[in-house]
Amino acid sequence: MNFLSPWIAEHFLNPALFWPGMALIAAPILIHLINRLRYRRVRFAAMEFLLSSQQQNRRRILLEQLLLLLLRVGIVALLALLISRLIVDPSQLTLFQGAKSHHVFLLDDSGSMRDRMGEETTFDRAKAVILKLATEGARRPGTQRFTLLLMSQPDSTYSNLGERDINTQLVEELAAKLEALACTHQRVDLVAGLEAVQQRLADDRSAARHLHILSDFRKSDWVGAPTVTETIKALDESQVSINFIHAVPDAHENLGITIVTGAVEVAAAGIPVQLSATVQNFGQREATDVRLSVIADGERLPLNLLFESIAAGKTEQRGFDVRFVEPGKHRIEVTLEADALEADNTRHLAINVPLENEVLIVDGSPGSEQGLFIADALAADRTVTGYAPIIDNVSGMRRRNLDAFQSIILINVSELPPDAIQAVQKFVAAGGGLVWYLGDAIRSAYYNEALYQQGAGLFPVPLSGTPQTLDHPLAATGPDILVSNHPMFSILSGQNNPFIDVVTVNQYLPIEPEVVDLGSDEIGQAKVIARLRNREPLILEHTYGEGRVVTFLTSAGPLPTTEGSVWNNWASGAAAPSFAVMQLELQKYIARRNRSQPQRIVGEPIEERLNRADYLEDLEIVTPDDDVLTLKAAAPEAMTSDDGSDVALTDDWVATFRETDEPGVYIVRRFDHQQQADETWMAYNVPVEESDLTIADEDALRQQWGEEITVAIHEGDALDWIRNEPPGQDVRWWLLAGLLLLFVGEQGLAYRLGYH
Repeated sequence: MNFLSPWIAEHFLNPALFWPGMALIAAPILIHLINRLRYRRVRFAAMEFLLSSQQQNRRRILLEQLLLLLLRVGIVALLALLISRLIVDPSQLTLFQGAKSHHVFLLDDSGSMRDRMGEETTFDRAKAVILKLATEGARRPGTQRFTLLLMSQPDSTYSNLGERDINTQLVEELAAKLEALACTHQRVDLVAGLEAVQQRLADDRSAARHLHILSDFRKSDWVGAPTVTETIKALDESQVSINFIHAVPDAHENLGITIVTGAVEVAAAGIPVQLSATVQNFGQREATDVRLSVIADGERLPLNLLFESIAAGKTEQRGFDVRFVEPGKHRIEVTLEADALEADNTRHLAINVPLENEVLIVDGSPGSEQGLFIADALAADRTVTGYAPIIDNVSGMRRRNLDAFQSIILINVSELPPDAIQAVQKFVAAGGGLVWYLGDAIRSAYYNEALYQQGAGLFPVPLSGTPQTLDHPLAATGPDILVSNHPMFSILSGQNNPFIDVVTVNQYLPIEPEVVDLGSDEIGQAKVIARLRNREPLILEHTYGEGRVVTFLTSAGPLPTTEGSVWNNWASGAAAPSFAVMQLELQKYIARRNRSQPQRIVGEPIEERLNRADYLEDLEIVTPDDDVLTLKAAAPEAMTSDDGSDVALTDDWVATFRETDEPGVYIVRRFDHQQQADETWMAYNVPVEESDLTIADEDALRQQWGEEITVAIHEGDALDWIRNEPPGQDVRWWLLAGLLLLFVGEQGLAYRLGYH
């Protein structure tokens, strides 16, 4: 009988009454058999006539009695079915009505679920719905199973709440765990969550399988996502009942800070750092009188950043300056006034501020005359610019640690030894900036072979043999240099800044004619960012590894020519102001990007590789709440060799920290063998996508998957869809109608067969 138990539990709301009801079916049969017991025969004359008559009607009477017996058995059977509450199709059961069911709750815990509605968030409402549904299921213990999955971690059930029977104990445990459950700040993968549910229910043999998705159903996530639709369709085709439960009734207006950035790579102690903040209006109405506050190292700055209005769906940007007196690492917070979604009202930035930014100038001209012009442009007053240029020659450069410099400027260098080339290549590939200036000492053949290297080297283009003179016809109008729309020339371009017009270029080194297309700004891997009046390229840029390289095909200063003129006058006379501005903008553009502190999105793990020769295996993580956590790096990875011994694949210790959901600045503190600390500050911010609170309404959702997919959509605060009326209502009316007919038939047949 054990094999019948699951079937009975699935088809009867009161399965405990099924077997007693079936036992009652034997009562009419027993009564019938008792009535059939024969007594001792006593013959007398009148009975002979009756027996003769009975023999003639025996078959008919037997059939009528059997029919009466069946009617009485049927009456008892129908009564048993009514009492035990027969359900013909258990897949049509409404929620928590007694059939064996598995309820999987997929809870959206993405950042947008922090949207506030008064004193509670959307996430709080979703948790309340889960607890309400579990409480309903506990009214019929032993028939319902419960599983809770979080969209941020769909591959594992939350806190041992998977495949559990719903009962009073589970409800009490669930209430405590839901109260402690916090919403993340992250963006979740909807498809991963739905596929995790599909995998869990694939081999489930419950009569009814229910998926309850509790979410805010933001339009950006659910509409226009064909992969999501395909996964929902697969669940529907596998006979899973799908319920979408809206945890938020209406979309709220929302402003969010999307970007905080600036020239942090060229920050220096005592020098104002130019920063900017971008605010986006994600709502449907114009926002007015929007104010920003700036906090530096925990102290609010006396800045008043005002946006008079931000149109719906638009962004606005404001710039501001922050000055750090002391060198070292600093943190910036830009905040908005509170609104529905508070998490995106603050954005964090970490800045490494050195005492000065050192620039190495390697000058091959006699007396380093060319380098002095650049040094004066960068550091006429170091307290204003923050740059510390150092002029040296090639021999001196070879003895220096290039990693100490922000950029390297090579001026009229005739030749670089192989070790110097390798050092500069390593420097630029790691993110350092490099600038080339040419002159009369340049040997084109050497540059083409050792530095250009068929487009794979530090120099961007092959040079022709000799310098060329730029003609200046008497009737010519316009400047000698035609600049493009490039960050280096942003201040110099336009009619309001005519300084570039007074620059005269007399001599330059042209590019090999075979590789020059005067109609294109692309030359191999290089891009032309400024040309001469004759359309020949003058300034180019290209990347090498992580670094940027800018090449000037003329001199850095007024280098004399054989004709008695100078290569150009850009660094002297009336053109000098534009030269200084260009040099400062050039340094911002090529500044080492790997010196800026990392910016990441919450949820991204911190992974550190520590070279065992330099660092100990223990490191510290300082969270935004100033909690100091000790993290022990794992042993180096290893593989098994042919002889069975372990061979290390790397000499690095590997440490991973995954608890990065809280926005703010995380500090990674490493220790060398002398216990000296080396820190990296990482600014973690919320994803911009979670700021769009636009809701996908029911029409948009149904249009997304069409008529072929059956999904029930409910409002979170309206739980009337958990029907109190049992699903077997229609079956009971049929049973009652059948019972009435059987009663009438039984009474009629009993009257006919009785003695009257």
